[in-house]
Amino acid sequence: MQPAGLAAFEHRDPKRAGLYSFENRPQELPPEFAKRLRADKKAWAFFEAQPTGYRRTAIFLVVSAKLDATRLRRLEHLSACSARDERIPQLLSTPRRSAARTRQR
Repeated sequence: MQPAGLAAFEHRDPKRAGLYSFENRPQELPPEFAKRLRADKKAWAFFEAQPTGYRRTAIFLVVSAKLDATRLRRLEHLSACSARDERIPQLLSTPRRSAARTRQR
C-alpha cells in the first residue's frame, strides 16, 4: 500500500465501519435453525461441505425473510435440497432446465 493509503487507513472512523448491507449479513444460522438442520445428518454434512460463499448466501436467503413462516419454509427447503445432495436451485450459477423444456428444443 502507498503511504497515502496507509495514512487514510490509520485515520478512518471506526463508527463508519459496517454500514453496508453486505457487511451486516449473518455469517451463521441462528442457533434454533442450526439445530433443526443438524437434526438431518445427511443434510448437515452436505451443507457443511459446501463452499463458504454458498453457505453464507443460503443462510442469508433463510434469515432475510420477514415472516417467521417464510424463514421456516426456506429452512425446510434448504434442508430438503441438502438431504438430496443438491444446492438450492435459486442459488445455482446456471439454472437447470427441466427435461420437458430441453426436449422441446
